[in-house]
Amino acid sequence: MIKEILKELISSFETERYYPEKLKYKDFLAHVYMTFDKKIVSSKVDREMNKYKKMRIDVINYIVAHENQIIKQLSK
Repeated sequence: MIKEILKELISSFETERYYPEKLKYKDFLAHVYMTFDKKIVSSKVDREMNKYKKMRIDVINYIVAHENQIIKQLSK
């Protein structure tokens, strides 16, 4: 599930092509956070908000744990 969400987030991520890899990675982390933040803010039900908050934490933890793999995917 996390990998599927990650694929969607990577495909929706846009940045300057010539940015250094570390900067792309940091921009991607911000993109992930803001994407989930928009979903949380637009949610009307607490249960849905909590679902997106948990999802955001899980995805960000995965990204941090697999930093090198994420950087390679962003460099493609």
